[in-house]
Amino acid sequence: MPDSGGEWFVQLLVFVLIAYPIVGGLAFLVSSFYYHVFSERDDLPRFLEHGEPFVTILVPAHNEEASIESTVRYLHGQLNYPADKYEILVVDDASTDRTAEIMAALQDELDDLRVITIVQNRGKAHGLNVAIGYARGDFLLSNDADTKPNPDALWQYLSYFERDGGQNVGAVTGNMLAANRTTMTAEAQQNELNSIIGLIKRSQMSYGALFAFSGANTMYRKQAVLDVGGWHAEQPTEDISIAWDMQVAGWRALFAPHIRFFLDVPEQLRALIKQRHRWSSGGIYVLASKGPTLLRHPIRNFRMLPVVLDYGISIVWSVVYWISMILFVLLQIYFAGTQNWERFWHNWYMVGIFVAIEMGVGLLQLTVASYYNDRGRTLKYIAFAPWYMLVYWMVNTWTVVTELIPTLVKVWSRRDGGTWKSPERSGSLQDIRDGQAGRA
Repeated sequence: MPDSGGEWFVQLLVFVLIAYPIVGGLAFLVSSFYYHVFSERDDLPRFLEHGEPFVTILVPAHNEEASIESTVRYLHGQLNYPADKYEILVVDDASTDRTAEIMAALQDELDDLRVITIVQNRGKAHGLNVAIGYARGDFLLSNDADTKPNPDALWQYLSYFERDGGQNVGAVTGNMLAANRTTMTAEAQQNELNSIIGLIKRSQMSYGALFAFSGANTMYRKQAVLDVGGWHAEQPTEDISIAWDMQVAGWRALFAPHIRFFLDVPEQLRALIKQRHRWSSGGIYVLASKGPTLLRHPIRNFRMLPVVLDYGISIVWSVVYWISMILFVLLQIYFAGTQNWERFWHNWYMVGIFVAIEMGVGLLQLTVASYYNDRGRTLKYIAFAPWYMLVYWMVNTWTVVTELIPTLVKVWSRRDGGTWKSPERSGSLQDIRDGQAGRA
């Protein structure tokens, strides 16, 4: 038993530190199982019964010379949807590389391709808002310049808008997988996409709300986008923001696990950390700017309450994690200095038990999620699971902690958080041939 108030405080921090990922992980397992058993089969895409609506595919681009041509050619020639029923609209947001040159050449070749050029970098959300005014379709597929959906994606997405109750559906987001698997960092993200994206979104569907759409590939009803005022350009992550806006406005948000799309994931740890800084900033920004308004009407927004509470707790947990980590290191130094080896080794013993339990829950998540996604074929990536769970968890919590204060300052001062910076695209994507995404 602890002997002092300080030791009790440390024990409390350790309990919070351990309880959240274990209890949260088990809760995700239970709720995703409920969705998988009782709802997922009913949510399978169906063939369209009332014709094919016209679709505008929006491709926002900023310095995308590595992947833009391959993506546009794939969207033009590989989708199983009538060619006269969709168009491709590329938004070039002040690219400084060869993106504009590549698009000019493609426009001479492809009749269904249009390009909007923005001369000053204002960010992805601003570019999408500009594109709405030029979009001819009643449905908009936001498709990143490094992303290829499966060939049937258009009619599969539209089937969710066509079914009973579909008039209330504002957006449908698909299931993301990695296109590039050339480094340990990229390979390990295969585990993350299965466990975090697939499993947690299934969990969120069990109570009818999503934390975020995928910015890489989501089908929107244009009317719903206009109803919420478009994408908010001040937000660091437009996909989280519009998901909250639509659901608070009464539109339904759906996750379609059987619609797959393949995207470029960071291949180096530096690029991964940069990406997670943006994600963390976006989540904190949305929670701080939209959470209070949502909580003022808890009954009306009851489906969103688990989303708000879970993300709020995860932010607190991330801060507690690093506080407890620092306290643990200081205590271990103290015990080693005073030669209190019993307490020194006891602490390591307890940490080992806690880490083993957390990793056990994490491996269970990965295994179950792999079964949900592809009947276990992606379990071959489980060899990267320990690296993913030990390193990624620390990266994610660290970016939350370091972005917390700067993002709250942005919210308080109403500073623009959405300016687009040049992405780090993997060189391997240049070798991906059209159609590879559909065969993966």
